[in-house]
Amino acid sequence: MRIALTGATGLIGRNLLFEIIKMNFNDLDKVEVFVLGRSRANATINERIERIIAEDGVFYIGSNRKQDQSAKDQSKKAVTCVEINLEEDGLGIKPDDHKRLSAAPIDIFYHVAASTDLRNAPGVEQLLERANVFGTQQILKLIATLKIGQFCYVGTAYSCGNVSGRIQPDVLDANSRFRSPYEKSKLDAETLVRAFSKKTGVRCRYFRPSVTCGRLIEQPLGSISKFDVIYGWGSFFFQMKLKYIKSFEDRYTQPVELNIRTCYNLKSGLNIVPADYAAKVMYHVCMQNDPGESYHLVNNAETPHALYMAHLLRAFNVQGVTHVEHIPNDLNHLEKLYYKTAGKVFTPYINAQPMLFIVDNLKNVCAKAKLSCPPVDEKTLPVLVEFAKKQDFGVIKNNSVSSKITAAA
Repeated sequence: MRIALTGATGLIGRNLLFEIIKMNFNDLDKVEVFVLGRSRANATINERIERIIAEDGVFYIGSNRKQDQSAKDQSKKAVTCVEINLEEDGLGIKPDDHKRLSAAPIDIFYHVAASTDLRNAPGVEQLLERANVFGTQQILKLIATLKIGQFCYVGTAYSCGNVSGRIQPDVLDANSRFRSPYEKSKLDAETLVRAFSKKTGVRCRYFRPSVTCGRLIEQPLGSISKFDVIYGWGSFFFQMKLKYIKSFEDRYTQPVELNIRTCYNLKSGLNIVPADYAAKVMYHVCMQNDPGESYHLVNNAETPHALYMAHLLRAFNVQGVTHVEHIPNDLNHLEKLYYKTAGKVFTPYINAQPMLFIVDNLKNVCAKAKLSCPPVDEKTLPVLVEFAKKQDFGVIKNNSVSSKITAAA
């Protein structure tokens, strides 16, 4: 079996890579996994993937010890890294790498990679267009030169736009009201894939994940590589708190009051799906050769805004944050900062009406795989929060307030 995927350094992508290795661990000599990705200034794509497997993958794959050499060695044998750049014409792929990819049919090709910037800031729309739309065009050009069994495009549940109620997983409406250029770019990219499938006859599937959180099935529970969405909302208050404490060691224990009125809908929430569950569904849909085409990768119910917000604020020991139904006209200095940064990004989502993403076509797949989506609730939120606290929600490392939301990998 030969599988290729982009986005393996991202949240859903890395969990999908781990799932592929885990499910084929005893027969990895019969599996080829091509990871298509970009090198960074301080590490090649091969070094990045090796580090991800060594630091996070061995736990998912089944090891109880971080230093488990067997898991790392076996995984290394099965994975072949291919350097690409989504923003470059032709992906910048080397002839030798293309020769490896085209040596035999690829059973499943997952295109997970994308930019998930949800800001409406100058230049962001152009960057999203280049990475998500142009990048998908380049992937399709590559696919056209290969023999592919199934091509899987990972979009976002929010490509439906700013709507509410029951939402089918194949909604395509370019005239929808979008909350950000990101949503539109993912819909445009998916539209390209659908046109490609119709023209070429290549079997294509479309996966639309909702807001993605850390793992809740595989170890370590709570594991996450990107601190955005609910983590990003909380990290704003964490960063504000850091300005008011004298000792960094007291960052969680010392209470701080922040007078901020936050606008969100008490009757709705965010649909939050664990990254490992999303990865498992993607893998099993393809391996079972399910007859469907479009799928939501979502939880069974929304997590109320008031619930996850309360957990985050308690974790930071932040007090004074209150709820309002409308953005106040008399904003104080902290509120002006909030609604200029994190609030500007999140308010269109946390103030929306309930969204019910339909998942009826996944019942048989999940039943065969013995899969059920862990709820993100009072029991599991502390697990997610505690893991993130160990990494300081990425605030210290990044020294910035997150302004992105993950609606795909």
